[in-house]
Amino acid sequence: MSSVQDGGIAIERGGLDDIDDLRELWLELHHHHAAVAPQSGEFVDDASSWRVRSASYREWLADPRSFLLLARSGGRVVGYAVVRVMEAGPELTDSWRVPEVVAEIETMLVSAGSRGAGLGNRLLDEIDAALERQGITEVIVGLMPGNDGAQRLYERRGFQPRWLVLARGEWS
Repeated sequence: MSSVQDGGIAIERGGLDDIDDLRELWLELHHHHAAVAPQSGEFVDDASSWRVRSASYREWLADPRSFLLLARSGGRVVGYAVVRVMEAGPELTDSWRVPEVVAEIETMLVSAGSRGAGLGNRLLDEIDAALERQGITEVIVGLMPGNDGAQRLYERRGFQPRWLVLARGEWS
């Protein structure tokens, strides 16, 4: 994928070597989740959150079908998306027909200072193009209840609710 430049922000393909550069933005999202979804339970500390998330990124990106997109402005990462490509498991295929291979947008975020300029749409355009090149048509994304801006963006892009997860217990 070539770098796409718009408004001084370039979107480029990243890799395992770029994961450490995502920590600050991940923690911004982690704090945003805690602010918009306090009903979700007690959130873990920053170090624990990043340790788990960065390990997940390394695991997901080890699959060559999965990918990381970086949005950079002046060399600084101002947004990113991690997309995991995987075989559809029984949780997807026990009720409706889906392709054998699906994608999940595991994380997509734009820094608070870069929001409102269409960068989320640009990232989604690049995700769509990369998945189209792989022949993948089924894309899943999850979000925290209360993250209304993200929900509006995804719905404008054709995403619809498919299932709802409710929780009860000590962690909820």
